Amino acid sequence: MIGGRGKAAKAAREARAKALWQAMTVRYRSDGHIRFDLPDALRTPGAALVLEEGLGRIEGVYRVHVFPGAGKLSIRYMEDVCGIAPIAKALAALVTEAVDMDAAVPPPSVPMVMEGEVVPPGWLDRIKDSAPVRAVRSRYDDLRAKIDVVSKIVAIKTGKPVPGGVDVQEWIIHFLNDLVAFYLIRSHWDRIIGQWLPRPWAFRYQWMTVVYLTFLLVRYRKGAVPKLVKK
Repeated sequence: MIGGRGKAAKAAREARAKALWQAMTVRYRSDGHIRFDLPDALRTPGAALVLEEGLGRIEGVYRVHVFPGAGKLSIRYMEDVCGIAPIAKALAALVTEAVDMDAAVPPPSVPMVMEGEVVPPGWLDRIKDSAPVRAVRSRYDDLRAKIDVVSKIVAIKTGKPVPGGVDVQEWIIHFLNDLVAFYLIRSHWDRIIGQWLPRPWAFRYQWMTVVYLTFLLVRYRKGAVPKLVKK
């Protein structure tokens, strides 16, 4: 009797997992990026954690994110390392694992707030939640993840670990400094050629500014200690 109930429960669970898997339609697909529609049962924190951790263990997949509000699953991967077939196979197995995790989760405790009182978010939270900042942070995370994956691929192909790592933040700062210097030179080029060089003493303050900015740039470059990306 107990064995029959267990088989019936297992069959019902597998049937539900199959129905959820069939409900996950492809919303968007491009090179190295695919998004799925998620049914309501797979939008819970527990199910999202199972999907993100399980797919993140696939070699070549460098970013997985579940958007519960929008009901979508975003997967970014390196096409040279991982194709769509192993991702789909692993995703089907993970749906079976996450099928029973749609139970109601008790809401987290929140501090007592007086009735009618509205606590506005701070200015820092508003900046972090703004669309441009979120887009930049997303691109930054993607770049770091891609560099990490490429380093692992090089280590596997050569049989030697890649020495050190690339600090993306430091690289971006150097790039922006060079970009600002190029912009200043480009925007003042006519004055440099037509006025500053023929009459350097008359424009001595401008030359002092140029020398000081160059000194700061060189000092920063020499003082910047190479950093290793934390694994």
